[in-house]
Amino acid sequence: MLFVLVVGVAVYLAIVLIPPYWTYLSMQDPVRDAAVTAVTARDGEATARADILRKARDLGLRLEDENIEIVHEGQELVIRVSWAEPVELPRYHYNLQFRVEQRVSTR
Repeated sequence: MLFVLVVGVAVYLAIVLIPPYWTYLSMQDPVRDAAVTAVTARDGEATARADILRKARDLGLRLEDENIEIVHEGQELVIRVSWAEPVELPRYHYNLQFRVEQRVSTR
C-alpha cells in the first residue's frame, strides 16, 4: 500500500513539475537564435525581442517586454530572459524561477 502511495505522489509531482521545466528547456534554442540575430541583423535587438516573445507565446509562456534584458558587456551581447512559473501543490503555492542567458561575441 505504501508503494502505491509513493508511486502516486511521484506521478503527481511529475505531472505538475515537468511542463514548466520542459518550457524552460524549449526556450534555450530561441534565446540562442535571438542572440545571433541581435548581433547579425539590422535592427537586430528589436527583431530578437520579437522572436523571443513569439516563441514564448507559441509555448504558452506569458512573457512581457520587461522579462527580456538585452545588454552589451564588453565585447559581448548578452540576452537574459527570466520568468516565474506558478506551481500549485495541495496546501502549497510555489513560484519556480527560470532564467535563460545567452552570450555572443559582437566582433
